[in-house]
Amino acid sequence: MGYGRWLSAVIVGALWTCGAQAADMVRLAYEDKPQPPYYMDDSTVVDAERPGVSIDLIRIAAKEIGIEVDFVRMPWVRCQKSLQMGEVDAIFNSSFKEDRLEYGTYPMVGSKPDPSRRIATLSYSLYRLKGSPVTWNGKTIGGLDGPVGAQTGYSIIDDLTRMGVKTEEAQASSTNFKKLTSKRIPAVAAQDVNGDFLLASGDFPEIEKIFPPLVTKDYFLMFSHQFYDNKRALAERLWAKIGEVRERDGAKLYAKYAK
Repeated sequence: MGYGRWLSAVIVGALWTCGAQAADMVRLAYEDKPQPPYYMDDSTVVDAERPGVSIDLIRIAAKEIGIEVDFVRMPWVRCQKSLQMGEVDAIFNSSFKEDRLEYGTYPMVGSKPDPSRRIATLSYSLYRLKGSPVTWNGKTIGGLDGPVGAQTGYSIIDDLTRMGVKTEEAQASSTNFKKLTSKRIPAVAAQDVNGDFLLASGDFPEIEKIFPPLVTKDYFLMFSHQFYDNKRALAERLWAKIGEVRERDGAKLYAKYAK
């Protein structure tokens, strides 16, 4: 082989190697509000030591299949829009909603998301002021004299709408709890991990949780259509590994954040 052909082969090989490395990087977005223990802190910064169970789980899964991940934080509605535009490769934690299939894809079995490849299972509950007439019997909400507070972009809004309940949105559960305390709304529908965290903080002693939960859902990592169409095998491998790591290391990861 002449020097010119050899040099061309070296350059092509180097370019191919760089391309292969770039193909192994996945950019993931998640909410900039806390959802303890799944992600921590009200911030756009990803905590290096204690980012949350979901981030730790994904990092382990990615490492085991030999890919790199880059995490970014932004408001949840923007996460979904960025996924739709292909500005990020994936988002989490996302419950299954039919209209979100416009933004990206879930790990599916037929027409349903595959629970074995979920990140977590979470519940939503109703929160009211102590002594309030608001009730929930597992089927209907009673005693309302106004809309129920819910977090912008969260799937519980659609669930409440199907029940015939009006909602008032806010960017954070803490905002909704403050509105409830000032009696601007009669109740709040929040994920248990958020609502219970706020109750445990001691900042809202006049608020209580109603049982049973409003709804319980599985939560997933969603890939953009652009990423999945181009790198389907990689996406499927990461989903499968997430399920494996959750089953194998889940208890240890939760224990880390119970301290």
